[in-house]
Amino acid sequence: MDKTEYAPFPLDITVRFAETDQMGVVHHSEYVVWFEAGRVAWMAAAGMPYTEIAGAGYNLAVTDLQCRYRSAVRFGDAVQVITRLGSLRSRQVEFTYEIRNPHTGAVYADGHTRHICVDGDGRMTRLPDWIAQQLTRNVEGETNTEKA
Repeated sequence: MDKTEYAPFPLDITVRFAETDQMGVVHHSEYVVWFEAGRVAWMAAAGMPYTEIAGAGYNLAVTDLQCRYRSAVRFGDAVQVITRLGSLRSRQVEFTYEIRNPHTGAVYADGHTRHICVDGDGRMTRLPDWIAQQLTRNVEGETNTEKA
């Protein structure tokens, strides 16, 4: 699957004080939370809310996560999490992310997560066709905002 074929989904976040460390810089663990927020928003925009997947007895377990930090982010800064569907296979889904300054486009961090589909007992299973079809629909780049 060509990574450019699906539209990115932007999620705007204003950095909260609780997300920073003693130096006033966003703690590295928060980027993982932002990746998740972006992924959940992307899936909802694709018409496949994660709650529907879980409600049907499936989950997408994280098997790999990478985050490359490029520049510090501080309390009160505006960031935009850009989420894309990276790849989709019979049992695996990959999402890619960029954390950007929404005004300048500067990249603060980027990365990816890979997930396998598991059933209610935690056993790896094939991604049901109805989920895969919904995830591969083109997502319109509507902006959602999450603020403190």
